[in-house]
This record gives sequence, structure tokens and C-alpha cells, in this order.
Amino acid sequence: MENYLFFKESVKGTGMGNYKEGKITAPLSDAEFRVGMDSGHFVKSRHKSMLAFLHYSGLRRSEIPRLRKEDFHKTKDTLYCDIRLRMKGSQVTPALPLPLDAPYVDEIVKCVDHTKKGQKVWPYSDKTVYNIVHRVFKYPHYHRLSRVTWIIEHYGILAARSWTGLSLQALEYYAGIVELKKVGEGLLATP
Repeated sequence: MENYLFFKESVKGTGMGNYKEGKITAPLSDAEFRVGMDSGHFVKSRHKSMLAFLHYSGLRRSEIPRLRKEDFHKTKDTLYCDIRLRMKGSQVTPALPLPLDAPYVDEIVKCVDHTKKGQKVWPYSDKTVYNIVHRVFKYPHYHRLSRVTWIIEHYGILAARSWTGLSLQALEYYAGIVELKKVGEGLLATP
């Protein structure tokens, strides 16, 4: 992968892994996501469902362990996550719709279905969530970066604001990545 911006050394004893690869600054493609999901090391099937949900939702890794069975409901063709948890503030965004026929959403549904009422769907510590993500995709923010930039590219910044609950100012970073991608693609088209 050539999507790395800078290098930093890991801080020994933090439990937050090794960033020898550097910070990833380009979104994950659908093909890269599928390769990771199909060939990644998952200790439990619940880990795979968590990564799929992280990828599709764009939640922060610290928000994943807070989700309970009651936060999900499904219709004939869609799985919804009703509550968006935020690190700061109490903003709640509209329910997140995930099509049931999207790759690996069946893993999420199975995990939610096997969770008892009132229980957390992914009852892990922040460190465990980090380790699950790091084993397969190396960088915890990769999925958030990918989802938010994808939404901005395909639907615009207002849709990304509704999906994430982030302010327009916070979304400027992601919008800049989308615009730089367009600039790069435009350079290829020039004679």
C-alpha cells in the first residue's frame, strides 16, 4: 500500500500497536476491504462482524463497544443502527441503513441476532477493538476515513454530516481528501 503519509515510532507499553507503516491517508477500496475480510486473521466470527460494521458505519473504534442489541433493527432488506454514539456531546443522527445484501452484513445480522436483549453486541475494551482492527487492516481510523470520504464523494458533505454527526468544519479534512483525489485524476486526463 502506498497510502502512507508519515512515520512515527510506537510508544512502548501503550497497547496501541506499531505505526511503522505510517498513517494511512487514502481511503480503502472495496477490493482491498474484501481481500482483508476474506484473508484476515479473525480469532472469533464476532470479530469479523465488528470489522464489517466498523467499515460500513464509519464509527470511531471507541463507539463500537457501546452498541447494544436494542440499537439495531431490521426490515426485509435493511439493517438499521438506531443510535449513533459520540465521544463528545449528545448528538444523535438518523438511523444508519445497511443493505442486507452488502458483503458481510449477514455476519453483522448473525452477531446481533445471537446477542441477548440488553447485552452489548461487541463487548470489547477499546484496546481489544484496536487489536482486532490492527490484525487485519493495520490502522484503526482506516474505515472511518474510507466511509466518510466515500459518502462525500458520492453524496456530498451534507450527507456525510447527517451520517456521522460531525460538524462541517470537522468534515473539511475528509472533503479535502476527496478533492485531492479529483485533482489527481484530472492530471491524468491532461495531455
